Amino acid sequence: MKGSKFLIGAAVAAALGAQSLSVAKAADPIVIGLFGPMSGERSALGSRFKEAAGMFADELNAAGGIAGRKIEVRVEDTRGNPREAATIAQKFADDPAVLAVLGGQTSTESMAAAPILAEAKIAQVAPTASHPDYVKISPYQFRTTPTQSSMVQPHVDMLLKKLGMKQIAIVYFKDDWGMVTNTLVSKRLKDLGAEVVLSEAMIPETRDFRPLITKIKAAAPDGVFLVSHYAESALFMQQLRQADPALKVAGTDTLNDPKFIELANGAAEGVVMPTQFLADAPEAIKFSKAYEAKFGKEPNYYSAFTWDAMLIVTDAMKVLATAGKPITRQAIRDQIADAAPIQGVSGALKYVGNGDLGERSINYIVVKGKAYQPFN
Repeated sequence: MKGSKFLIGAAVAAALGAQSLSVAKAADPIVIGLFGPMSGERSALGSRFKEAAGMFADELNAAGGIAGRKIEVRVEDTRGNPREAATIAQKFADDPAVLAVLGGQTSTESMAAAPILAEAKIAQVAPTASHPDYVKISPYQFRTTPTQSSMVQPHVDMLLKKLGMKQIAIVYFKDDWGMVTNTLVSKRLKDLGAEVVLSEAMIPETRDFRPLITKIKAAAPDGVFLVSHYAESALFMQQLRQADPALKVAGTDTLNDPKFIELANGAAEGVVMPTQFLADAPEAIKFSKAYEAKFGKEPNYYSAFTWDAMLIVTDAMKVLATAGKPITRQAIRDQIADAAPIQGVSGALKYVGNGDLGERSINYIVVKGKAYQPFN
């Protein structure tokens, strides 16, 4: 009898222990990994990731989180290095608390992390990885930015129709994104009868662009298409304006950050670029006002695409929780892929058979003084 009482007591204790463990797990935060350049030359872009994701998590947690569980954004710094991105991806993969991942900033670092995250069955939503091959790596890769191929026509329209260029010099950053953009845009320009008089790579870590600018001057274009990142582009513009104050310059949306204007120190004036996000669009006004109030600056598309990436991931989690289903890595990925359209701050969000969203609207902006203004 004493033995049976002991067994019953042990069973009750075990049950209570299991119940306590279950409650503890239910109270644990839901972790989303985030990686990007939080330091180094592109840290302004990584900061946008961190700001938008953190603000989103704060608002969601203040509203009760997901089924009573808080969201935690775990931030890791790649320093813009794809090797660091791969290391971070392995760190996330090895941590069972990390259920989804946002990042990286460039296609190169996003693609370096992708196979590792895919093997761990973690959904990776990259806010600004536009390389066509990124979502081809596995069914676990998604993005919130338009692809490079979908941006070809907006870039060409900007150069030919908006700015009236006919003979164009293309200066592109020598990474995956820059080389593919150069190839796609060059082909479309030639198909439409425009002449690409120069196509020249901007070597990473270059500080003296005068030899490149000499080549541009010798090619005698009526405009430059600058396919590069904001820090390198700012220095390039300073040196270009010393040689030619009036040459037309258009760029990619990577130049849509106040740091470009600040670092260029007046030399960015008149640079035109496309944007997929307008802070004063009806769907973005509430977000834009809150972002500016919190950080003292207007959000840009890096901010918006990160916010929408958080929305996509957490909406999938909410759907699972509401249905009484476990919130697992695989379940999150499947729900993201099959989700009904949701309204983000950058437009409607719906994946169309792969990790790419449906068509997005494009606008154009120009640097005037110390700000970006609409360009028509």
